[in-house]
Amino acid sequence: MNRKLALTFLFLINFLFADNNLMAQPVAGTDDLGRTLIQNNSAGNPKKDKYVAIFYFLTHGDGTAEDYWDLSEIVPNHPEVLNDYNNKYWGTPVYHKGGPCTVYYWGKPIYGYYRADDYWVTRRSVQLLTDAGVDIIVIDATNATTYPERADLLMRAIDEVRAQGKNPPKIVFYTNADSGERMEEAYENFYMKGAKYHHPDCWFYLDGYPLIIGHTPEAVGFDCEESFTWRESQLPTEKYKTNSWSWTDFTRPQRIHFNYKGEKEIISVSVAQHPNAGMGESAFYGNNNNWGRSYHNGKPGNPETDIIYGYNVQEQWDFAIKENPKFIFVTGWNEWTAERLPGKDGSPEHSWFCNEASPEYSRDIEPTLTANMKDDYYMQLVNNIRRFKGVEANPLPSEKKTIKEFSDWNKVTPVYKDYTGDTQPRNCKGAQSRPVTVYTNNTGRNDFDTMKIARDNDNVYFYAQTAADITPNSGDNWMCVYLDVDRNFSTGWNGYDYRIVGGSKLQKYSNGEWKDLYNVEYSVRGNKLMITVPRKYIAEFSSSLNFELKWSDNMQNSNDPLDWYINGDAAPGGRFNWIYSEK
Repeated sequence: MNRKLALTFLFLINFLFADNNLMAQPVAGTDDLGRTLIQNNSAGNPKKDKYVAIFYFLTHGDGTAEDYWDLSEIVPNHPEVLNDYNNKYWGTPVYHKGGPCTVYYWGKPIYGYYRADDYWVTRRSVQLLTDAGVDIIVIDATNATTYPERADLLMRAIDEVRAQGKNPPKIVFYTNADSGERMEEAYENFYMKGAKYHHPDCWFYLDGYPLIIGHTPEAVGFDCEESFTWRESQLPTEKYKTNSWSWTDFTRPQRIHFNYKGEKEIISVSVAQHPNAGMGESAFYGNNNNWGRSYHNGKPGNPETDIIYGYNVQEQWDFAIKENPKFIFVTGWNEWTAERLPGKDGSPEHSWFCNEASPEYSRDIEPTLTANMKDDYYMQLVNNIRRFKGVEANPLPSEKKTIKEFSDWNKVTPVYKDYTGDTQPRNCKGAQSRPVTVYTNNTGRNDFDTMKIARDNDNVYFYAQTAADITPNSGDNWMCVYLDVDRNFSTGWNGYDYRIVGGSKLQKYSNGEWKDLYNVEYSVRGNKLMITVPRKYIAEFSSSLNFELKWSDNMQNSNDPLDWYINGDAAPGGRFNWIYSEK
């Protein structure tokens, strides 16, 4: 009972000083398909007691097959492997935890074939999910472990983001196999007083206690029994359970899960499903009864043309939003790998994959370099979260003000805040067993912190403050400003009509290239930079301002907006822009 009182006290502290219901900042953005994020005028104001959870996987990095490990490359280049279980192009099994293991990536992440313990990537995942407005990261502990070291690394990244005044997601463990033991493992490693990996600010509370998911009867007799709010584990193949959470459903539309109070609590949304066989049987052996990314209107769709649009998951979002539960549970994030097992269709030469097998028959939302999906599923996630939860209105700017000195920026609003610390170098071993690969990235340079915009009748002023002193001007990829002055993705380069490079050069995108227009004035003092652009230089600046902008430093591939996820620093990140509007 003392343990219960202690947890009650922690809940009260959490309730008073934290906000479980997260809202993304009202950034703008358009994906590669031309789908533009809705804003407050369409999504409405933030809605109370609406939460989005996402299934998060920590498995990748161990047991990766040697020599060949990417199914999206193995199968197209060597289709004979599908009828030859021991074909050399399946690579060599590695011995992991006492037995042979052949784990494969279904495709290539934008960060390479990274391990789940690569902090550089984990920190970026937390930032992306925070920006999306995800409230809960549900750690997949349905099998043999809670991945304590990797879960700790994830929570450290969450703590770091929270310390910057952001609202990152909270943590919940989802257990299934040996559920009682797994829940006790989570309790001892993370929740109990004196736990080795104690991150109480990361816990998601429901009904007064940290939430955990598992088989409640299996907790009887364990120390964790009175320490949590419980929800039952619900496999998609099991009979419906009241008070359960399911990460995916094998019915169309999805099942609505009610709690013991009779409330419509949660609906799952999954990128793809395998109700009739393993994903691999549809990806490789002609079984058309599973539902891939392109599935919609009761038909498989055409993956060659449909895969980028996310029709399957969109149908589920539409249903879930219409039903309006308290929670929507999305599958998933960084589910990159699957173990290859002997076929289950009677052929000894076939290979069997359960949850992941190919770009079409996989469930990951994270940006990828495979099948031209890029960051389309991520941007789709952001937009649907806004449809479900609403989004804050974009703030109006402060009064007109002439800027001559850095001190003139005081009291200028709005203030745009970026993440800091994400320019740290990367140096982490990849998941490849052979050849051994170490991923490095040293492009982080000027770490954006605070940005502002001001204007008077003659000029528009841009201000950036970095975490440390700004490096010397090094050319066109130094401290750049990208401007979408008409807020139209179809004009300019990925919507950007103008940019300022090297602090002093205003360029316009015309006929497929950037062309110099004018020199502009800029000034640097320590970790502060300001740029002055005469309004007469940009036609759209002659009247009421309504534009989008992004800061960028040390971009490595200026022809690819995905570079903003990886190199240098961008504020805001990825395809996002800030909005500056007098309207």
